[in-house]
Amino acid sequence: MKIILLDKIQRLGEIGDIVEVNSGYARNFLIPQKKAAFASESNIAEVESKKDELAAMSEDILTQARARAESIESSECEIFVPVTEEGALYGSVGTREISEAFTAKDIAIDKSEVQLPDGPLKETGDHNVSISIHPEVTVEVLVKVSPE
Repeated sequence: MKIILLDKIQRLGEIGDIVEVNSGYARNFLIPQKKAAFASESNIAEVESKKDELAAMSEDILTQARARAESIESSECEIFVPVTEEGALYGSVGTREISEAFTAKDIAIDKSEVQLPDGPLKETGDHNVSISIHPEVTVEVLVKVSPE
């Protein structure tokens, strides 16, 4: 399916680019999120005329994300979890627990922003976790997993 991008999307293109994507990706994510529109003649003409305005809006969102990243950067939280006699965790610490721990410290982090590429944390100790605020803005925070 051909669409025209209304926002910069990593590994896909810039504002105003006409790209071919899977129809499900376009219909279920890009178009409802207002990141793209169907590549009709009228939509292409409209995007071309508003390209500078769309770029300015995108830059504003990026600036806000960078400001938020500065406030979150080098933050830390401590999560207490039950452990076995040998020190192994019962279960694991996932994105929801990390999000809730930071929210309790008045640092708003959504669970969808928490990046755990190796899966949930399954060991006690200090872990550096990436928080993806914007596709172009990522910060590191410290999560301390401690036994109860």
